[in-house]
Amino acid sequence: MKQVRITGVGSYLPERIVTNDELSRTLDTSDEWIVSHTGISTRHLAAPGESTGSMAIAAAKRAMADAGVKPEDIGIVVLATSTPDHADMPATACDVQHGIGAVNAGAFDLIGACAGFVYGLEIARGLLQGDGRPALVIGSERMSGIVDWTDRNTCILFGDAAGAVVLETCDAKGHQFYGSVLHSDGGGADLLCRTGGAWRDPEGQMVRPGSVHMEGKPVFNFAVKAIPRIVTELAEKHCIALQDINHIVAHQANFRIIDAAAKRLEVPRERFYLNLQNVANTSSASIPLALDQMDEAGLLKEGDLILTVAFGAGLLSGGNLFRW
Repeated sequence: MKQVRITGVGSYLPERIVTNDELSRTLDTSDEWIVSHTGISTRHLAAPGESTGSMAIAAAKRAMADAGVKPEDIGIVVLATSTPDHADMPATACDVQHGIGAVNAGAFDLIGACAGFVYGLEIARGLLQGDGRPALVIGSERMSGIVDWTDRNTCILFGDAAGAVVLETCDAKGHQFYGSVLHSDGGGADLLCRTGGAWRDPEGQMVRPGSVHMEGKPVFNFAVKAIPRIVTELAEKHCIALQDINHIVAHQANFRIIDAAAKRLEVPRERFYLNLQNVANTSSASIPLALDQMDEAGLLKEGDLILTVAFGAGLLSGGNLFRW
């Protein structure tokens, strides 16, 4: 069986940058509070007319150019998103497939929230082993369209972005994609969700329809435990020592989550890449955006051992282990 590797990365960030000070003009919060509690200073927000699909197309084109892959050679387009451009159907991935000219590709959306990209990467890896043609995995989110901008507990956390990778088969064992682990704890599904209509919380208060609802403390506690569990499980499964992992690329949700997880793992915090201070939580776009920025900065060297780990609504968690 041939090896699978990432051959191209690309991302897209909207031009508009919103600072914490700007948010504090309409919310009872401050830059100091947001930074101290989350590590976030700024976030990018989509302009009118920018959609999940348009951002995904921009990121996908950059990833294909980086890989040197033609659109007509793509076999499958997997779009991880919680903010599709259509309420039910068609899949936004179909818009992306058409927009990039991948005329021979299949396409589908994957709803995995912040863990969507790691799920998509593993699914695409399996499809690639059977089909053989390059696969395009994208995480794209227009979170600004589903957060309640009057809720200071959630709206400060999110930003808009897209990230994409191209997967291809190769003969070089040095680029081995070891595998993934995927988990779900559906008992906590109501802790982080998007409301589909007016409903009442356990206290009887009306929750704004169509916006993100999050129970911060239990979600934080879940994430702090999920990261070490996924990292340890992947390393043990493939007989790899933690000190041999060059980069741990975690979902960028909160600095304190990553800091606490690093302490639990007894791994230097510097081993975890961080960009949330500038982009905030971009959900499924988080990890591919980070990979592209790391590659652009020259942080990723050929043969580096990379471990991705994500957690989010569902409650889902998972990770991937591969060589660059």
